[in-house]
Amino acid sequence: MFFLATNPIVYNVILLISGMVLVGMFVGRLAERHRIPNVTGYLTLGIITGIILSLLGYTDLIDVFILITTICLGFIAFSIGLELDFKKLKSRHKEVFVVTLTQALLTFIITAVGLWVFRLELHIALILGAIGIATEPGPILQMTKRYKTKGVLTDTLVPLHGVEDAFAILLFGAILAFGVSVEQGNPITFISLFQGPILELVFSIGLAILIGFAFRTIIRQLRYEDYDKDLVVFVTLLVTILVSIALANRGLTLFGLHIHLSPILLPMGVGIVFANLSTHLAKHETEAMLDQFFPPIMITFFTIVGAEIIFLLYLETTSALLTRIVLYASVYIVFRIIGKVFGSYLGGVIASSSVNLRKYLGFCLLPQAQAAIGLAFYARSQLSNTEQGNLILIVVIIGTLVYELLGPFGLRHSFIRCEEVDPEGACVIKPKIKHRKQQ
Repeated sequence: MFFLATNPIVYNVILLISGMVLVGMFVGRLAERHRIPNVTGYLTLGIITGIILSLLGYTDLIDVFILITTICLGFIAFSIGLELDFKKLKSRHKEVFVVTLTQALLTFIITAVGLWVFRLELHIALILGAIGIATEPGPILQMTKRYKTKGVLTDTLVPLHGVEDAFAILLFGAILAFGVSVEQGNPITFISLFQGPILELVFSIGLAILIGFAFRTIIRQLRYEDYDKDLVVFVTLLVTILVSIALANRGLTLFGLHIHLSPILLPMGVGIVFANLSTHLAKHETEAMLDQFFPPIMITFFTIVGAEIIFLLYLETTSALLTRIVLYASVYIVFRIIGKVFGSYLGGVIASSSVNLRKYLGFCLLPQAQAAIGLAFYARSQLSNTEQGNLILIVVIIGTLVYELLGPFGLRHSFIRCEEVDPEGACVIKPKIKHRKQQ
């Protein structure tokens, strides 16, 4: 502990991150003036910073960056859960369920088949197809809040992540177990395929209900005239989110069996439980308090993610795999886009959704980053860090780099075309033009 307190490297990291966040804010503002989403500006700054730090040999900062983005992702997931109101979704829950599962399944099939056609081993192609389902919630939440979007597309995007994440957990877990069995030559059984994913899903949802109910119970004890009401809400909110993040990422060990938990589904579930069990006033005050420190969290997340992706590329890429990496990363990127766009359209047709939802939902689901990288890391560890495991990781990292840069444009385009941008948010898209005074 004394070493950490006196080590200047710790404070250098703090200075670096503080500088990235401050500069990122101005870069995001500058990007919006040129009609570029601020998220893309944050990421670009992070990528440039990552390149410079990699060339200077500071790639050992990767562990710190992963910790920071993990915490930020937990806040983002909780915020998305807080936006999900079952009362509003009641009339459309079947539609959302059908559209989500259709696009997820089509993305998996099209991505996996595309990779297999280009002669990637079937079990590895299936693993990458399952990872392709994952959508990064950060850009979606940032854009909906920034542009104050309202409408069918926005209302579909919010609950979609919960259903999609649950489906991804089950499918990825089963496919990975199948891939490990193929690599090791072990027999495949139903228990080996589904035991891990089912336990992860059940315990993630169960813990989310417990934590969310505890949070709601504490807030419910407060009285409106309580002098320290805001303090209690803020501290309880912060502790609730941090506990959710910690449990989601450390997992549980019961009777000698380690159970992985979902770093997105658990915090999101806590937000969903609280939002639907609390009064409108309690939910509103919690959202208002969260919004106060949410912008710096988003800037931190996207700038650090940009640098983190570059670090991972620098550390993981090897010349021996370069040709295969370029080929399969390109195939993964193209076929995942086809899967998301076509799958969303087909799901919209089956569910009789609006024309705008069919046409534009898929473009909103392109972002991919922290969750997908986490799945790729886990896949590599289960494959005993073999060449195939390294290939999966690097392909996903390259894919996330492209998706994170292009995804915000797809979101922005879709919201504008669907006319879901609030008038207050429209001023961000259309910068004010200064008129010269007539001589």
